[in-house]
Amino acid sequence: MRWVTYLPEIHPLHLTKDVGLIPYFMGVHQGCESTLVGKVQFDPEKVSALKSEVAGLQLHPLPEKGNMGFLDKAFLEYIDTHGKSIDVLNLYHLSRHTLIYGLKYKRKNPNGKLYLKMDAYNQHLLPVRIYSKNPLKNAFFQILERRFLKRVNWITVENQEGLRLMKANFKGIEKKLAYMPNGCNDVFMKSIPSANREKVILSVGRVGGTDKNYDLLIRALPFLRLGDWKIKVIGPVEPAFASRWEKAIVQHPELADYIEFCGAIYDRQELYRAYSRASVFFLPSRFESFGISFVEAQYFGAILVGHKGMSAFPDIVANGKFGVFYEDNDPHAFAQSLSEAMSMSESLTRDEIATYNKAYFHWSQLTEKLLNDIKHA
Repeated sequence: MRWVTYLPEIHPLHLTKDVGLIPYFMGVHQGCESTLVGKVQFDPEKVSALKSEVAGLQLHPLPEKGNMGFLDKAFLEYIDTHGKSIDVLNLYHLSRHTLIYGLKYKRKNPNGKLYLKMDAYNQHLLPVRIYSKNPLKNAFFQILERRFLKRVNWITVENQEGLRLMKANFKGIEKKLAYMPNGCNDVFMKSIPSANREKVILSVGRVGGTDKNYDLLIRALPFLRLGDWKIKVIGPVEPAFASRWEKAIVQHPELADYIEFCGAIYDRQELYRAYSRASVFFLPSRFESFGISFVEAQYFGAILVGHKGMSAFPDIVANGKFGVFYEDNDPHAFAQSLSEAMSMSESLTRDEIATYNKAYFHWSQLTEKLLNDIKHA
C-alpha cells in the first residue's frame, strides 16, 4: 500500500510530531510504502532525528514552482503525476487548500483512500465554516466542502469532545468519523534507560511566547508550596520573559533555588531522559489542540497538570485519574494543582500510568488501528 502524507512546509520539529510520525510508522512499522511530501525547509543531512528517532522516514521534497492562486503548483503537479498510484492520501486541516487537493486526488484516483486528520482546536469545529470574507467565494468553498465530505473516506479527531462536536455539526458523515489521539514514539522511547522518579515538576515549551503562558508561573509564585520539590522548565527563554522573571523572583528569594529554566534541549534522548526523571509535568498554555508533550511525559509515568481549555487533556488523564485540573489562567488554582499532583505521585505508581499510556497513546498501536480502519472505510 502506498501512503502519502502532505504538509505544505516541513520543518525539523514536524518530524517528531504526528505529521512525521504517522508516515514514519506507516512505512517502517506497518509495511506501507510511505512518504512525507512537502517543501522541506532544512538540510536532511543536518537533522539528527532522521538518523535516530525517525530513521527510515522517506521524504519527498517538492521543488519551488510558485503558486496558482493560493495553491502550490508543485503539489498539484505531484497529484497529477502520482495520484493514480497513491493508495492513501493523508491531508491535514479542513481548509480551502485541503478541499481542492483532496477533490483533485479523488478525481485522479476514485478508488484511492482520502484521509483527513483534523488537527483542530475544538472552537474551530463550527457547523458553518468561513473560508473567505467574500460572500461569493465563501459560497463556492461551501459547495466544495460538501463535495469533499462526500468523497473523503476517513476523518479522525484528536479528542472525544471534538468528535462529539463534529458529529453534531457535520451531519451525514458520522460513519466516516473516528477518535484518534496523538501519540508518542514508543518504539524510540523504549531505548531510553529507565531512571528513578525524582521530586521534579517538569515543563517543556517556548518560554515567553504569549501562547505558552509561562507568565502564569510568575503570577503563581506567592502561592507555591514546593517543600523539597523543584520545578524545571526546558525550552528557549525569550529575553523579555527572563527580565520579568528576574524582577519577580527578587520578591520571592526563598524559591530561587527551587525553580530552574534549563534552556532548550535539542537532543531528543537527553530530553526524554529529563522526562523520565520527572514525577509531575505541567503545561500553562491557554489553549492546546492536543499537547503532545503530555503523552510523552505520561509515557515515563508523570502525573499531568493542565486544564479543560486544552482540548485533549480530559482524555489524556482519564478525566482526572492520571492528572490534575486547574482553572485556566488562575495562578492560585495552578499552584494548588501542582501540590495535588505532588501528593498524587506518591500514591500512583509509574507502572499504572505507563500501562494506561500504552493502551491509548502509543503510535505503534494507533497507526496499526488507523491503517486497518482506512482499509475498511
